[in-house]
Amino acid sequence: MNRTARATLTVLTACIAAAAASTPALAAGVPVEVPLDGVESALHVDAPRLSTEAPIPMPGTPVGPQYSADHVLPQRALPQLPLSSELPATDAKVPLPQLLATEDVDRLGLTTEGSDVRTLTPGASVNPPLTGPRAHRFGLPEVAAPQAAFGAPDVQAQPGADLAVG
Repeated sequence: MNRTARATLTVLTACIAAAAASTPALAAGVPVEVPLDGVESALHVDAPRLSTEAPIPMPGTPVGPQYSADHVLPQRALPQLPLSSELPATDAKVPLPQLLATEDVDRLGLTTEGSDVRTLTPGASVNPPLTGPRAHRFGLPEVAAPQAAFGAPDVQAQPGADLAVG
């Protein structure tokens, strides 16, 4: 491959990587209107209005495996992966039937604000029934109890909502 082709390939790869990295940041704050206009015309009823944003999970850096002289396999062989995102802001307005004689109450509104969400996927660690090589046994392993450990998943968020009748 000549020098010009390599340079072109490098520039193209850099452009694709930059576009892929900036796409979630651009799409994070774009509201999505759920189209329910067809329901109104087909059923001749007032359809609810729903507007929300698309959540985009962003993976973090997992903690790598830890090596120990006492274990044959590395600890955290299946690492826990942190993910962060945002619960989207949502606005919903649902029409209410006229139960009362007044015209004041005709819609039920639900509004939520966006809030950060941090999660941690489950992880696993396993150790076979042998230890690492021992110097006092001329490099042979010793027999040990097998071990298995699981990292619990974790979710942290502070959601909130406002419900209004009007």
